[in-house]
Amino acid sequence: MRSLGIDPQSVPGTGPGGRIVEADVHRAQAAADSQASSKISAGQVAAKPRASGALVPSGTSTMRRAIAHFTTLSAAVPQFQLKAEVDVTALTVLREQLLQRIEADTRVRLSYTDLLLRAQALALAQTREACALWQDGGLVPVESIDLGLVVSVPGGLLIPVIRNVDRLGLGELAAERSALVAAARSGKLGSDRLGGGLSSLSNLGNGRVDEFSAILAPPQNSILAVGSLAPRPFVVDGQLTVRPTLKLTLSADHRVMDGALGAELLGRIVDLLERPALLLYR
Repeated sequence: MRSLGIDPQSVPGTGPGGRIVEADVHRAQAAADSQASSKISAGQVAAKPRASGALVPSGTSTMRRAIAHFTTLSAAVPQFQLKAEVDVTALTVLREQLLQRIEADTRVRLSYTDLLLRAQALALAQTREACALWQDGGLVPVESIDLGLVVSVPGGLLIPVIRNVDRLGLGELAAERSALVAAARSGKLGSDRLGGGLSSLSNLGNGRVDEFSAILAPPQNSILAVGSLAPRPFVVDGQLTVRPTLKLTLSADHRVMDGALGAELLGRIVDLLERPALLLYR
């Protein structure tokens, strides 16, 4: 028995007079094998190398925790995406025409983000069925067109909200956007500007991203993702040509709107960007 690594004193006998019988030895050997296997498994787990750069909860920033929380909430929302490519030839011309005037009035340079926010707000104002949020198991109409703007900051991102975007002129909108982005990046953004909102804009036009999808920022009902402005093949009046275009992706909460309503909303955004003179009217 000792040759099997079993101490006879540790084996209870079940034979006559408490003698150890063959069955007792087999049971003791099986128990010893099981214990050895458990030790090996535990040793393998303990010896498993830790990945370089592994996430350490105590070292995770408050911002990253907040992002993890809200993206997890977003993943629980049934979402769908609609895509469109828009010819922004006229939009680039309008921006050039307005640049000096708006900069002289506001000391802020009019950006494509401002024009996109304006188009998104006006399209929502024209699509009242899309101006609602899903809360407490039902639709809650929203009167104010408040839009969030995804802003990259050190360590993550913030989504400050611009109130009543549809009621702001382009100069007012540019000034408001500039102030909010500066406050977000300097850590001076008030908590009152981080809540609520009907929809958001995420613009990666400064990067080399042609097209992408963004996830919702609950409780908002949609988000418009915009890639880089670049010359691309485009069909105009049945003829293939090259035009400056933007690729848009609208992600929407399916509890609030279906595909047809989402397509109506995105179609109006496209129409406003293709006929940008409409952006000048409140």
